[in-house]
Amino acid sequence: MAIRYTLVSTETGAGSGFPGAAAGGAAATTNFGFNVPGGNLESLIFRFTGTLNAAGNLTQDFGGCIASLRTIINGETAFDHRSNYNTPGAATTCSQFTYFMNSIGHGLASEVCASATVKEAYIRVPLGRVLPAGISRIEYTLSTAALAAQATGTQVQVWCVYNDNFTSRTVVPAATSVTVGAGQQEVSVRMPANEPGVIAGVLIQNSDATDTDIESVRVISQSDYSLQQGMWRYLNSDLDNGVMYSGDLSGGGAALLDMSYAQLSPGTLFIPTFGLSRADELRMQITIAAAGANNVLLFTPVLVASAGAQASQGQVQTQAVRTNTSKAILDISGAADA
Repeated sequence: MAIRYTLVSTETGAGSGFPGAAAGGAAATTNFGFNVPGGNLESLIFRFTGTLNAAGNLTQDFGGCIASLRTIINGETAFDHRSNYNTPGAATTCSQFTYFMNSIGHGLASEVCASATVKEAYIRVPLGRVLPAGISRIEYTLSTAALAAQATGTQVQVWCVYNDNFTSRTVVPAATSVTVGAGQQEVSVRMPANEPGVIAGVLIQNSDATDTDIESVRVISQSDYSLQQGMWRYLNSDLDNGVMYSGDLSGGGAALLDMSYAQLSPGTLFIPTFGLSRADELRMQITIAAAGANNVLLFTPVLVASAGAQASQGQVQTQAVRTNTSKAILDISGAADA
């Protein structure tokens, strides 16, 4: 019945993965792996702490620095999110990463809003895995966007959250990328064939912050008509100030110690599909404005299955390939034919 928090990884310094920790605040990709005990793994919590060089280095929420995050458990990809644009030192709107995380769970991406330079941020990745008894292996790849200068005192911790009462298994597979033209077109969002579960929702990300590029979207199996962006934001509760993030803290004042609220993350839209079955790929019709032609859009599905569900076996070889060095030498020598 208990929840247990276990610290499994601590990385510090320039190679920690904290945004801007690399020399000159350069963009960076870090890869780490660690062994964890078996049990009912509900989620992973990433805790980021560090000090930025100047207040203007990050005007967006902390998620604006996260270009991609991929988590692998015992060789299986469980979470694979890639942002389609990053402007952490210029934008003051909600980032694509923070918007996505908080669309699939309350408070999955949050931070302490006490300072424009001293940062403490949290990302909670829902997993829902029953790890076998003994030792399991977790690996992650984190890519961060460049900042104007190097951050100091940086640290990234990873915590396992074990919970005997989690009720679902969550998978965020790799996104489907589509180069779109102006007008209406059909998009087929790829699904991993071996993963169990239904489609809980899909994230659509434009390649820039121009929100008017995506005019309307239709989930073909759930609607006879295309729905405008505003209607989707009504249906997913974004319009109820449902987008929560850390606003621009560089100016101090009212933004400190207070999260900001908005109705959208520019160029980004989460569409709930309410457990859509996977008898087919997720097929959608999307209408793009003329200004959005040739943009590359990312479509990221969210798959949810019951607790304890397991990925099915992928393609397997059914014919044995038997090798024997002695027989090969004998065949090549021709002695067997003498």
